[in-house]
Amino acid sequence: MPSSLRTFSLLQGRRLRSARNAVLAQTPWEWARNAAFIAMGLWMMEGMRWGFHRLLAYLDGVELIGGLLTWKLVAMALLTTFSMVVISSLVISLTTFFYASDLRWLVRVPAPSAAVFADKAAETVFYSSWMIVLAVLPLMAALMQVKGLGAAFLGAFAALLLPALVLATAGGMAFTLCLMAAFPSPRTRDVVWVLSSLGAASVYVFARAVEPERLIRPDALMRVAEYLSFLQAPTAPWAPSWWLTEGLSAWAGGRHALFWTRLAELYAAAGAASAALLALASRLYLQSYAGAQEGGRARRPIDIPETPEMRVRSRLAALFGSWAPSAATAALYWKERKTFVRDVKHWSQIVLIGALIMVYLLSIDRLPLDTPELKSLVCFLNIGVAGFVLASLGLRFTFPAVSLEGKSFWVVRSAPLGVAQLMRQKLLFSLPPTLAVATALVFVSNRLLGADRFVGTLTLVTIWMTACTLTAMGIGFGAMFPRFNVENIHQVESSAGGFVYMACSLAAVGFTLAAEAWPVKMHFDERLGRAGAWDWRAACVSAVLLLAVNAAAAGVPWVLGRRRLEAYEGD
Repeated sequence: MPSSLRTFSLLQGRRLRSARNAVLAQTPWEWARNAAFIAMGLWMMEGMRWGFHRLLAYLDGVELIGGLLTWKLVAMALLTTFSMVVISSLVISLTTFFYASDLRWLVRVPAPSAAVFADKAAETVFYSSWMIVLAVLPLMAALMQVKGLGAAFLGAFAALLLPALVLATAGGMAFTLCLMAAFPSPRTRDVVWVLSSLGAASVYVFARAVEPERLIRPDALMRVAEYLSFLQAPTAPWAPSWWLTEGLSAWAGGRHALFWTRLAELYAAAGAASAALLALASRLYLQSYAGAQEGGRARRPIDIPETPEMRVRSRLAALFGSWAPSAATAALYWKERKTFVRDVKHWSQIVLIGALIMVYLLSIDRLPLDTPELKSLVCFLNIGVAGFVLASLGLRFTFPAVSLEGKSFWVVRSAPLGVAQLMRQKLLFSLPPTLAVATALVFVSNRLLGADRFVGTLTLVTIWMTACTLTAMGIGFGAMFPRFNVENIHQVESSAGGFVYMACSLAAVGFTLAAEAWPVKMHFDERLGRAGAWDWRAACVSAVLLLAVNAAAAGVPWVLGRRRLEAYEGD
């Protein structure tokens, strides 16, 4: 054991030195870029803190039950946080334990396997929880302000949070370790990806379906006694998140004996879980790692001319002649489809997108709107929210499309194909699913709220135009900022090009709403009985402005991206 501890300390020191060297090696441009991202992140956290402060201040001001309302909300938030960390650890542990780039070196050095596993376990705890912790930190800061607690409250929260995170990730790591030992195949990783995505989607939908707004509506329950019982009942008492909530509540209420009891219980449970996990790893880790490195099965080569895309192209050529897509476009589309289907991460993302659409429509359906005019107005403003969702999906799928060619980009460039053909094929592949999501968000929302015919038609046409614009922008900016030598797609999304694409996308959505605001105002003036509400010259100016904004937003990045990709000669 002492040898394992020394090795573990050496591995952690190596990690710290690597992080320090990476920071010192940054260029002035990278320092400025990272500072901008950090400032943006702090601004977003401050906005979340302000929103949580207003909510908690309102809940805490409710007579008699204000304290119960506040701590019930905190318990539900921490339970959701704990569940998301468990699901995240399932995915992260697959990479850190079995597919990390430094494992090929670590498993060959004369180091105990327990030390290597402990090093990767610490890495898993960090990567599984850091983003979720940053999301819940504004809630704790707002709670500290509302309750009038000092900064020591955040110290108590940090002391309670660490063992809770260890317990949350230990379960995911143990499950992954046993699964890879029982089914030592790279296919197991794909199964875990899909299952974890289903779990995350279920937690997300469940958190919305339980209607947390009932906390501030006692009339939603039949009797006052039932409402009080609901507020006082523990929220998942078997989960460490409830122990964390009890500890925080005890600290805030001055019950320090109960706080230290819950703190000791959490650390004892975390220590026992860590010891059991290390004992399990000493038996299974190397065996699981060896099985995870097996290659995939050989597949029968597919003859490209016999693909469905080529047959469809032949039929279109017979019908439309020169207007039909070229054989090169059909071949590129076939390649894109095969690449997409083989990557299970894309399917897991589709599951999460489905959950997002369900929660989005459920929230629209629950809006407390009374008048038809107000419902139609919300349907018009819904373009902005739907546009933000489409821009976010474009950042995940459309913007990295060019960069995902990776080293095979030079294979495509050496073929008798132009950059314009490659970009058009990317556009044709990305546009149909984007239009499908856009239609689901806007058309179903209009039906749920009962929008009038003018607003319903206008919003549907507008979101179709916005979907085309954002997709073309994604391909264009992806070609302007290509990154073919990255190991993870998230490096493409979080790059400077991704930030520029997201900012320009939101600006395009904002200008679209502004261009349509005048005709929509005239429409509502007419509904409210104002004579001569329509000024057709102003409506024509708005239409021209709308078309000009979207044409510029789609065309300028497309042309600049094509030129940049044609001149690209490597990094």
